[in-house]
Amino acid sequence: MNGLPLNLRLRRAMLIALLLGLWAPVKIVWEQQIAREQDNLRYHGLVMNRQMRDELGQGLTIGILSGMRSVVADFIWLEVTTAWENQEWFRMGGLVNLCTSLQPRAPVFWDMGGWQLAWNASVGAERDVTQPNELRRLKAARFWIDKGLDVYKRGIENNPEYWRLWSDTGLLYQQRLKDYKNAAYYYQRASELPNAPVYLERFPAIMYGLAGDDQGAYEAWRALWEKLTPAQREMKEHWKEKIESNIRRLEQKLSVPKEKRVFPN
Repeated sequence: MNGLPLNLRLRRAMLIALLLGLWAPVKIVWEQQIAREQDNLRYHGLVMNRQMRDELGQGLTIGILSGMRSVVADFIWLEVTTAWENQEWFRMGGLVNLCTSLQPRAPVFWDMGGWQLAWNASVGAERDVTQPNELRRLKAARFWIDKGLDVYKRGIENNPEYWRLWSDTGLLYQQRLKDYKNAAYYYQRASELPNAPVYLERFPAIMYGLAGDDQGAYEAWRALWEKLTPAQREMKEHWKEKIESNIRRLEQKLSVPKEKRVFPN
């Protein structure tokens, strides 16, 4: 019995207690668990008020307070997909916030939630023919981009070790906001985390270049070169040659003194 999850152990204890006429002590334990779950929900910014109970219904509310937040979050996410299909952006945003509040240490909800808002909702707003003019559409799109960005950043606060949240935030800055310096920062942080793809190491240098920051790009390319082993520097590989060609180009453009260059010739 000790190997069973806490939920099953409590339920088994309740059944035994009912049979023995000892419901009162078990009821106290059950209520204490619900109280702990309520405290956890408040700690993560989720207040189980009457309006939320009405929206969730009795079954989901009991599930949350009984410690089955992961199951409830999975169920609610199905509604996120439905809201996306129906282009109910505000409802979708509320459901995303509910899922992430229920499961703050599950990066997938932050990652998919940020994408739904910053990309799907914002693109939907850009194409909304019911808006009277392009300015209104662009304003609405920016609203959802900012909402998605907020989800990504709160996801990073709760899961700083998850490289994809950093990378996707960089992608959002790069492609939707054209803020290449912030994109460089988030790509850099992503590349430093365990299990991050090697290709991310080159993204900060590329972003500095897009931002017109030649000095920043030069330092980033040079840092990549210095990370290579002597054997790697001798390899005839496209990625190595790209690092070298960018360093040579920027040393020439920045008029770096020959004695300080990586490639003086």
